[in-house]
Formats: sequence, C-alpha cells, structure tokens
Amino acid sequence: MPLEASAEPCIPDLEKTLLDTKLPLFQRYRAMFGLRDLASPPDLPTAVDAVNALAKGLKDPSALFRHEVAFVFGQLCHPASIPSLTASLSDLSEVGMVRHEAAEALGSLGEEEGVEETLKKFLNDPDQVVRDSVIVALDMAEFEKNGEIQYALIPDSAAPVAA
Repeated sequence: MPLEASAEPCIPDLEKTLLDTKLPLFQRYRAMFGLRDLASPPDLPTAVDAVNALAKGLKDPSALFRHEVAFVFGQLCHPASIPSLTASLSDLSEVGMVRHEAAEALGSLGEEEGVEETLKKFLNDPDQVVRDSVIVALDMAEFEKNGEIQYALIPDSAAPVAA
C-alpha cells in the first residue's frame, strides 16, 4: 500500500515497500529514494538505519534494481554502505553492471579507511567492465582524498592559448 502524501516517512515502512517484489517498480523506487533522502546528509539521525534498509535491496532478484541501489549509495557517500558495496563487488557471480556500480560507489568513499585497498583487489578482475570501473573508482578515490572539487579539471578560459 502506498504511503499517504501527508504521512511521515518511516524507515520500516519504506524498507517493506523497497523489498516487496510484488509491488510496481515505481513504488519500490519511490521507497528507495525516500530512504536515500533519510540518509542525507550523513549525520542525520536516520541515516545509518536508512542505509541499512537500502543495503537489503542489494539482495533483490532484479539486477537492474540492485544496480540502482548501488547507484544511490554512490550518491550518498555514506560509510555505512561500505560493507554491502564491498560484498557486491566481491561476489564474482554478481552481474557486471551491479559490480561496476558498486566499484564506482566505493570510489566516491575513497577517503574512508580500506576502500582503496579493497578496490585494488579487483584491478585484474575477469570482467572488463569491473576492471575499468575499478580504475575509474581509484581515480575518484584519489580526488576525494586530495580534496579536489571536480574530477575533470577544466582549463582556465583566461589562459592564453599557444598558437
């Protein structure tokens, strides 16, 4: 049953909706985004519980859904997501697109202890998409650690161009 528009979002209700494979995807995605909102900023009192609820979505039968959960974790950059993202990346039977998204989400958490070491374990992964994603994730992690504000630096437009 969909939540009333006026009802306060409740993590257990959102989690139940998120995990109910009989519901339309629209409702499940709405629950996913509701949980995302309860996890951001990361110091919200609801953040860890919301991240833990989202993590259960990484066990969904749909690879597309699992991919989307990993994508949301990349948006959140919450350290509580590291164990579940690491588990998804480490599962060699997991679909490549899910592992790819888990790697990139871990890259957004690059300043957290152990993340780079975890990513480096997959530089020689049998799946090319995962290997490429790990390279990108390690680049992202490096930028996160160095405090860069953007991954791709744009040249200063006022700088003279050599002829």
